[in-house]
Amino acid sequence: MAINFRSVYYATKEKYEMNLITGSTGLDKLFSWVHILENINTMDYLHGNEIVITTGIGKDSDTWLFEYVQKVISSGATALIINTGQFIRDIPKNIIDYCSKKNFPLITVPWKIHLIDIIRDYCNRIFASEQLSYSLMGSIKNAIFHPNSPETFERQLERNNFDLHSDYTILAISSDDLDILRINSKLYGKLRLKVEVELNKFRFINCIFDYDNSFFIVINSSNNIPEFANSIDKMLKANFEEYNFNISVSSTASSIFELHRSYKQIEYVKAHMHKKSSNSVCFFEDNGINELILAVNNYQLLEDSALKTLEPILKYDQEAGTEYLDLLKLYLQENCSVKAVSEKTFSHRNTINYRIKRIKNLLGVNLDENEERFKLILAFHIMDIL
Repeated sequence: MAINFRSVYYATKEKYEMNLITGSTGLDKLFSWVHILENINTMDYLHGNEIVITTGIGKDSDTWLFEYVQKVISSGATALIINTGQFIRDIPKNIIDYCSKKNFPLITVPWKIHLIDIIRDYCNRIFASEQLSYSLMGSIKNAIFHPNSPETFERQLERNNFDLHSDYTILAISSDDLDILRINSKLYGKLRLKVEVELNKFRFINCIFDYDNSFFIVINSSNNIPEFANSIDKMLKANFEEYNFNISVSSTASSIFELHRSYKQIEYVKAHMHKKSSNSVCFFEDNGINELILAVNNYQLLEDSALKTLEPILKYDQEAGTEYLDLLKLYLQENCSVKAVSEKTFSHRNTINYRIKRIKNLLGVNLDENEERFKLILAFHIMDIL
């Protein structure tokens, strides 16, 4: 879990007598850990987005500090804190200029400050942020999977600046290789950190959670979503080129109480739209029929209509233990081709013909008529996305 350095710096600068020499614009970066590094040859320990601290005890030449700063910045660190007064008296101008050019926060603390106190303080803030993150995950999941129990998510989200009655969007990062990434904790941690860095750039109030072979990002906003989705896509291709990722984007939910619908939309995009698209980023609203359905503001009316259309099959499946609903959906998806359905279900064509005839009788429809087929296809779309 990474946290914004600006808020932490200003919360602790007086306590530790910190002095920001340069790089104030870089304070908005995230940091995920704190390291004391005195040896210029140990920069390989850094993974990026860390706060680095040095006393300069390893200084062995006049150029040592400049070379040290160069390596810290090139490693992707968030900021450098120099404990001055013993081994390093003053910060040379060429180093200040270099950090200023790189927009890199360069901070000094006096020798009397105990560095272990800074490290303990900052690490505790990281741990507290992780605990809060887990709590928020639970609340967001409750909003998605238990929308009729608002007492399980309202208070916690409001306490953490989520606006329950403003727009929400869900993005999902999916890959068949996600399980492999989970096993490699270092690589998986890198993925999460890179996502957090992109989120920080857009200043979104958000929650990230891992569920059902996808990496979900819930954003309390509808602004700049296409730009954000494309920035995530670009980041994934730049840092994880050996893995194939898809990004699914829901339509805008008008409040936290509609978030469960956005989740169903994500499932629809993953299951249907990505299979038909060569693009790694797919937006739910790019499917014309979905856009038409969403234009109807009364979702309950749509659901009632879909259930009424499919009710005879739903009821029969429940009573007889059959799977006629799934068969009908596949039959319509395959353009009413008995041959295609029999091949996909490994069933004899006569068996499929018998079951389709039974379905027609239950519904009282003629599936040879386009109007009847469209009515059923629309009902399935509504059930999928609402």
